[in-house]
Amino acid sequence: MDGDRHFRLGEVFSPFAPIDRLRLLAGRAPQSGAVLDAISQRGRHAVLSGERGVGKTSLASVLHEFLAGGGEPVVAPRVDCDDGDDYAAIWRKVFGGLQPIGRRREPGSAARIGEIARPAGGLADGAPPITPHVVRRILEPLGEQARLIVIIDEFDRVAGRLGAMFADTVKMLSDQSTPATLVLVGAGETAGALVAEHESVERSLAQVRMPRMPPSELRAIIDRGLDEAGMTIDPAARRRIVALSQGLPHYTHLIALHAARSANGSGSDEVRPQDADEGIRAALRNALETIAAAHRRAVTGARSGSPRRQAALACALARTDERGYFTASSVRAPMSAIMGRPYGVPACAKHMHEFCGSDRGPLLARIGTRRNFRFRFRDPLLQPHIIMDGLARGLIGDGDIADTRNGASA
Repeated sequence: MDGDRHFRLGEVFSPFAPIDRLRLLAGRAPQSGAVLDAISQRGRHAVLSGERGVGKTSLASVLHEFLAGGGEPVVAPRVDCDDGDDYAAIWRKVFGGLQPIGRRREPGSAARIGEIARPAGGLADGAPPITPHVVRRILEPLGEQARLIVIIDEFDRVAGRLGAMFADTVKMLSDQSTPATLVLVGAGETAGALVAEHESVERSLAQVRMPRMPPSELRAIIDRGLDEAGMTIDPAARRRIVALSQGLPHYTHLIALHAARSANGSGSDEVRPQDADEGIRAALRNALETIAAAHRRAVTGARSGSPRRQAALACALARTDERGYFTASSVRAPMSAIMGRPYGVPACAKHMHEFCGSDRGPLLARIGTRRNFRFRFRDPLLQPHIIMDGLARGLIGDGDIADTRNGASA
């Protein structure tokens, strides 16, 4: 085994932390272009939304690198929202992270930025109370000295409580043409929480949705990471990793990391199909405990002979719309294939409604009305995990795995 390569692989494949270097970010050109377009326009701000695991934080984390060659310093604090945060707590985090990234041609500019940033941090801890007006007053002089991007991640955790305050902030920064861009990052309908409070802020917001990645971008993640480590991959192994990822780069990084380490451990420079097999087994062993626990709750404790594990797997294999929703009728075909006999829509629907109850997790979320319900996984990371579990248990084979999104192909 090449020890240096072993650690290098852990740097280029990052399933549990966001990508923080632009050269390792694959794809996402339309989304990064839309956010950068907002940054380039004074008075324009951005909301970056999408499912968990699609790479929102990774894109936000490298925005400053897109601007690094512009000749001016970039100040791009990124903070995470916690469930208990109020408006002031979030902005204290922001002000505590104000520091220049990059250099300006004029000497001494970093010192000038520091002179502005330090009083901002002190003001945040004392009087007056932090309001949108105070935020604007702190950000304005800094924005005159540097390209200022404030990234607030996990915003969906506070949007219900603080949507009005942040809508006021966006409106004030926009109306006053403050030289700062606010980028709010979150799952679900993050933009809707702001627009619902102030319809007028809609014209100031670039609403950028991050969909699941197409297979071409997932392949690029694998190839770019392996190239950094001086490795290659067999096309069949690549196809398997891409198919199992279901458009979620988290799983591409996770499986590719362990597959590449398997190859490296055997002294090979090429990731082979048997290494992809080991990558899948390792991915199951190293899954986030919340994901594994949710799956266990949904499928264990059933009466003898109840096919709940098979039903969960059929849901994971069902064709979905662009938002990840599927119906009982779309579950029927995979359930019938798994069970080896015809399985009716009412029987599928019964399992799906059980998966929405608290005693089963809940595994699924449900919208719509009776006879017109649609379902999706509450946590999108569950779907590939369940497929890998089904593969490992022999419930399905490689031929049963496909990208479940309409219009996607491996």
